[in-house]
Amino acid sequence: MEATDTTARYAMLVSTAAAEVSADAHVQTQNGALEIGAWTESAPPAWLEAFARTLLRAALRDKTSDGVWPRRMTRWRPEPSTRGSDPAD
Repeated sequence: MEATDTTARYAMLVSTAAAEVSADAHVQTQNGALEIGAWTESAPPAWLEAFARTLLRAALRDKTSDGVWPRRMTRWRPEPSTRGSDPAD
């Protein structure tokens, strides 16, 4: 992570059972901008990219409230189930 008082760049790494991809992400306090650069190989599933954006927005909130950019963010989430709610599935 590289940061100034108003901007942070995170090296993101997201993993699934099928692949591991990475991208740089930039977050700015001045206008709340959040940008994820090009993913290596291919983009992760949409749900995982949305979760990564949620983490970056949380980093922006932390910076705004605490005055410090989080140095590192690590989270684990199970892949959303594609199965129905029927217990026999």
